Amino acid sequence: MTTLGFIGVGNMGMGMLSRWRSLGHPALACDIDTKRMDQAKALGAQVLANPSELAKALSAATKADGQALLVVCVVDAAQCQDVLFDAKTGAAQAMSAGQTVLLTPTLSPNDVQSIAQQLGARGIELVDAPMSGGPARAALGTMSLMVAGPNRRQWWSVLEALAKPVFDIGDTLGDAAKTKLVNNLLAGMNLVASAQATHLAQSIGLDANRTWDVIEQSSGANWIGLDRMRRALAQDTSVKAHMRLLAKDTRLAMDMAQAAGLQPSMGKLAAALFAQAIDQAWADADDSAMLAMHKDLPAQGPL
Repeated sequence: MTTLGFIGVGNMGMGMLSRWRSLGHPALACDIDTKRMDQAKALGAQVLANPSELAKALSAATKADGQALLVVCVVDAAQCQDVLFDAKTGAAQAMSAGQTVLLTPTLSPNDVQSIAQQLGARGIELVDAPMSGGPARAALGTMSLMVAGPNRRQWWSVLEALAKPVFDIGDTLGDAAKTKLVNNLLAGMNLVASAQATHLAQSIGLDANRTWDVIEQSSGANWIGLDRMRRALAQDTSVKAHMRLLAKDTRLAMDMAQAAGLQPSMGKLAAALFAQAIDQAWADADDSAMLAMHKDLPAQGPL
């Protein structure tokens, strides 16, 4: 059996851990949140104090069982650097040459390549594998993974157990990250557009839920808009995807576009609105709060 070691068991990491354990496979976990550690332990995972201790236990599992994979499921590049390369608690220092890291956060392609180079200097492989779909789908194994890297096929059975579909993006590290940023920029644009359309429907006296009944079966349909606006209209404020995540992702996507000599105007608007949401203290709210935010915007628009 392959052992997976999860560094970060927040919403998505816990979903993947739950999926892996539901299949009966062994798992290790560490997180800075003690409540998350308790939840991981309840799922049957062995919990470790920090990434270095987890990596040591994973190396032991590799020697015993022949195959183990380190899954990094944190938020951003700074956290990746910390959990992998911190001088005292980083995982990389305790890993052996020939081991592999599965990198699942949404990062810039440059950050992915930098992390790959740092790991490669230690003889450690990297699989570029950003994920999409939310924690419920992660727990069911129906989230999607975009996967790139020269040794990705070695882990294909593991990836297909964690996700469906798994998209093969190719050999080049960073290309999966690029793909995810393009996807998330579009997701951000769709969410902003959906919030604006919903606000319009309410402002002209329509029942917004009835309007979404029509949109769901018509040309305006989009998954993120339907999911988020239904929850917003039901006044469900539970946090399933923090606003700060799409703020980060739309910013990274626009940085990537600018590096390519492009400035997509709708992407620019979406990124500006998510940045504005952070400035207005919506960072820790669910991103469905984009509708509530629009109700506070001036009538002439956000910019």
